Amino acid sequence: MTQVIADTSALYALVDRTDPHHLQAANFLKSRASHQALLMSNHVFDETMTVVKARLGMRVALQLGLRLRNSRFVEMVVFSPAEEQETWRVFSQYTDKDWSYTDCACLVLARGHELNQAFTFDHHFAQMGLVMVP
Repeated sequence: MTQVIADTSALYALVDRTDPHHLQAANFLKSRASHQALLMSNHVFDETMTVVKARLGMRVALQLGLRLRNSRFVEMVVFSPAEEQETWRVFSQYTDKDWSYTDCACLVLARGHELNQAFTFDHHFAQMGLVMVP
């Protein structure tokens, strides 16, 4: 099973039916779930829970959190001290970009697992050289 980096923008789009990317996100997962797993860092999980709770409420955040944690198609990666250090290095290096710290963590995860695709709607991932899917 191949893996794709998961980003908050796509995970949020899954649960917010008013998000302009909702249908794209849902259809992507339906069509790829059997052969493509999502690789999600603890940074993305943190950011996603925070954004969903702030915008859609605690109930929706808890439902999404449980779905992500219990899904056989989502692999959660808790960053090691070395990965944290590399994330800080990337964040500090690309000062000309508007990449968030979490975006930089996604890039570190992609590089560490030799992946080139991200389930995202955030154009920063294209700047990083990753292929945005859907």
